[in-house]
Amino acid sequence: MTIPLDAIDPDAGYRQWRESFLWHVDQLPVVIETTGVLVLPHLRAAKLQEKVSGGGYIDNIPIVDGPGTRDTLALWAALRAYLTTAARHLEAVGVSLPAVLPEDLDSARWWAHEARAWLARIVDDIRAWPDLVELEETLFSLIRRTSGRRPEPAPVARAEPESVEMERCDVCGKCAVLIDWIETADGRSMLAKACTVCGTKYGGAA
Repeated sequence: MTIPLDAIDPDAGYRQWRESFLWHVDQLPVVIETTGVLVLPHLRAAKLQEKVSGGGYIDNIPIVDGPGTRDTLALWAALRAYLTTAARHLEAVGVSLPAVLPEDLDSARWWAHEARAWLARIVDDIRAWPDLVELEETLFSLIRRTSGRRPEPAPVARAEPESVEMERCDVCGKCAVLIDWIETADGRSMLAKACTVCGTKYGGAA
């Protein structure tokens, strides 16, 4: 029998959600930058084709179609929706992303950093508003899925580095266990851990 975290420590569930939230938003700049390198040239090609052919943007979608492209564009739309909804609930001035992913990679990266910084600042003010919870699930799933398509692993700067504490490894005894969230086959989030010293891997559904 698995005992829920909340049954042992009432605050454990919230701490895990908070860490998961910050982990996901910390991926945004890296994901937008690395996947944008692959997506943005195709977006420019589609718009050029539109000008040459005289056709509408929708007519040229097949040029940019593909799992990576669709997820990156969907990620941008989901992030924009989340930011707008969170700002409305908090009655705060949020980050107003452009309606579509900017063609300029530097601009897209800058907006991703702005979104990450704002979300890290308001994490403790977020409540379980049903519409925001639904948007969070969609956004975080896209982050995990898009992150998994990066050409190679990239270091991710943390918004709150002081809050990232490495756990002690059960095998080598070193405080070197890093956490990660991965996408399962059924679209759920799974918490995975690995020791950076001996390579021991830990895992479990989040």
